[in-house]
Amino acid sequence: MRVFAGAAALLVLMPSLSVADDGFIGINYTQLEQDDRFFRGDRFDTGEIFVRLGAHINEYVSAEMRLGTTLSDHSENNAEYRFNYHAGGYLSLGYQLGLVRPYALVGFTAGEEEFEGASWSFKNTIEDVSYGVGADFIFGERLGVNVEYTQYYDIGDVTYKGPSVGLVHQF
Repeated sequence: MRVFAGAAALLVLMPSLSVADDGFIGINYTQLEQDDRFFRGDRFDTGEIFVRLGAHINEYVSAEMRLGTTLSDHSENNAEYRFNYHAGGYLSLGYQLGLVRPYALVGFTAGEEEFEGASWSFKNTIEDVSYGVGADFIFGERLGVNVEYTQYYDIGDVTYKGPSVGLVHQF
């Protein structure tokens, strides 16, 4: 049911992007911290890469779609953990203040995680409401830097959250 809700959210966002004032595309590297269910530690990080496509619907609201995967697996004791994919749709509320546009975002993220150990393997689909805060710093007419902290998943005692930094190009 949640996968259907996520797909429906993306379909709703797509027409919003086509009628928006101006669009953007970006690429971010996220240091995703998560609770350690596999390696018997407290927490570990994986490096994720996200491609972002969105548009400013008006001067306050933006819509965005993201697609990502693990760039830097977590490996330990002949075992490996990674995300095969992340996909999501988000709305953000922000305002341009000179060179910086701070924002808060909320949306839906779905993904597939995979663990391969010496004696067993595990594959799981994750789906949850996501939220975060960030800022775009635009230098010149179109190119800028994005910084963000987002919590993508938090159900039970499993969380995926972390900071990201990337490039953004407005068109």
